[in-house]
Amino acid sequence: MATSDREQLKAWIDEDRDTLVAFLRAFVRCRGPNPPGDTRSTADFITGELTARSIDYRIISPHPEMPNIIATFAAGQPGKHLVLNGHIDVFPVADDGYGWTKDPWGGELVDGKVYGRGAADMKCGTSASIWTYIYLSRIKDRLKGRLTLTAVSDEETFGPYGARYLMEHHPEVHGDALLNGEPSSPFSVRFGEKGPLWLEFTVRTAGAHGAYTHATASATKIAMALASRLEDVTKIRPELSDNISRGVIDTRDLVYYASLIFLMLYLAHRALESRKWR
Repeated sequence: MATSDREQLKAWIDEDRDTLVAFLRAFVRCRGPNPPGDTRSTADFITGELTARSIDYRIISPHPEMPNIIATFAAGQPGKHLVLNGHIDVFPVADDGYGWTKDPWGGELVDGKVYGRGAADMKCGTSASIWTYIYLSRIKDRLKGRLTLTAVSDEETFGPYGARYLMEHHPEVHGDALLNGEPSSPFSVRFGEKGPLWLEFTVRTAGAHGAYTHATASATKIAMALASRLEDVTKIRPELSDNISRGVIDTRDLVYYASLIFLMLYLAHRALESRKWR
């Protein structure tokens, strides 16, 4: 990616500042609390923006109320496959709006801050992914590799109809690397996250009368001892993933990746200046 391309991307972002903030505010107004997880109106909003900008996409919806939006393009030269990912559902809001000083579905802009459910988690980050894809599609002939956008449903409850479904049933969205704008800071880049390890123990003992607790081992104490032993897991020191090593060492696509990361963080930073952490 030439310096002139990077300067053009920065210029587009500066020129579109009001458009980007307006997009985020409208995005926040799209209600998609999960549970129950109905994100159809949110998906319609996103696809409307993509259509208006002549961006091709497709919908994969294993659940009729939880669509996933997929867009992809091949660049002008061969290279690696980068995936931009963000979810479009949000946590629910209490019926009485407890804890909110503004309408959680209003997307209000007050004193340079956008208020609303999802302004941080993670409609700001998903907006960054969407607009990164839109901007880079304009110069795709001068890029390397492939870029894929995945805007998914069913994330807040670890459900089976969003990213998990795509990973299990649509290998075409698997990439060499992935960028996700979950809320943290525009000044940090994380190269991985710990995954969950779900364990279930069933402890059986002979049992005894409450007056004779000494007559048999306590199932509760055994379970507590097992749980305390799990602390040993925190002592494990992971090694650098081989795919991260390859991505860092392979300088042929390094400029491509670095430019994308810069663009995404720059866009997120500009949006972060205009919204409230919530």
